[in-house]
Amino acid sequence: MKTSPVLVPLTGIAFLVVTAIIGCKTNEDDTDDTMEDQISSRSYQGHQNVTDSNNLVTAYPDTIGTRLDDCHTCHTGGEFTYDAGGNDIRTVSRNACDFCHLTQWPEDDYIEAQPTKYKETLNSFGLDYLDGGRDVAALTAMGSDDSDGDGHDNDSEIADLKYPGNDSSMPGQEVAPMVTYTMDELKALTQHTQFLLANSHKQQFDNYASYQGVKVADLLTNAGVDPTDSNIEGITIIAPDGYMKDFASEKITEKYTDGLYFEGLDVATLGAECGFVQYPDVLPSGLVGGSPIDGEQWLLFAWERDGLPMEASYLDITSGRINGEGPYRIIVPQTTPGSPDRGSMYATDCSDGWDYDASKDHNAGDMVRGAMAIRINPLPDGYEDFDHYNGGWAYVDSESVLIYGYGITAE
Repeated sequence: MKTSPVLVPLTGIAFLVVTAIIGCKTNEDDTDDTMEDQISSRSYQGHQNVTDSNNLVTAYPDTIGTRLDDCHTCHTGGEFTYDAGGNDIRTVSRNACDFCHLTQWPEDDYIEAQPTKYKETLNSFGLDYLDGGRDVAALTAMGSDDSDGDGHDNDSEIADLKYPGNDSSMPGQEVAPMVTYTMDELKALTQHTQFLLANSHKQQFDNYASYQGVKVADLLTNAGVDPTDSNIEGITIIAPDGYMKDFASEKITEKYTDGLYFEGLDVATLGAECGFVQYPDVLPSGLVGGSPIDGEQWLLFAWERDGLPMEASYLDITSGRINGEGPYRIIVPQTTPGSPDRGSMYATDCSDGWDYDASKDHNAGDMVRGAMAIRINPLPDGYEDFDHYNGGWAYVDSESVLIYGYGITAE
């Protein structure tokens, strides 16, 4: 059973999320001297600087801390097609975060050209801002323009917290229908447990762990959506800090290849300098080093790790990153099973063959922590996307998850 959502905007919290990658400009940019400079509350410190986000909230102070105080205001997502095998051409949606990441980590199987420069990731509003001088004066001069051509000028859209660079977002739109699940409702569904490797890209340690939850395919089915529907363009998993991760349809409907288990790579065995894998205190029975792991591997919406609830996620104001793992995390097996390796930032003199290997499947980064929403793509025409920035942490606090998008109808 599903419950109707209760949206509780949070106030008084300095949210820090992904800022626009256009924000890689130096902090010597010109600003309008007649305005008091504002500081973006959502600027992600993982990017070079936050100048562009600060310019936006200086030009439009009412946007500070809202969903417009984010990369999506200037950056676009995109759709791609690919051959899933046997000339089965499928479509996948990529959100603005993942679309930008394609400039650094392109997909091999996409048919269409992918962005290679950051300018190619900008939407019409972002391009107008860039062409206008990329400063506060450019934003104020653009106010009467209609950057996205939807019949509403930029000032009007921004005042209504709609995206001025997205012609499907405009004043007066209804939010897409949605349903929520509580922890008890999730646990009432058929549960699945899987043991797998979480192979980190940069971190010091990789981890083997058992996760328990519900298969994403089963969750969508219970929500009234057929995950095999050919019109579905995948899903987007959303965290309350604005991080998003897309998954193609077959990642939902098809089980992954069995993972592999490698033993004896911990600190206790290799020493403090060379050990790089953490194992749970209690391992599943039947594990053999170098061999496949028993049990099916699926895209999993999990709430337990090694038999215990996951620590609730929270925002570290200093670093701007999420700490904690739960209450929910999307669990992503390796598409190409392999051995763990050390993080790219932790080279050693161990000379044992386990140092970082860029060709390995580093799946840990896809495992979104604090997952609080699942968007089924595409979003129906005429509806506005859910403003997870101003309601997302309420779902973490209440241990609920929101599902919306294609196939979801109001209750």
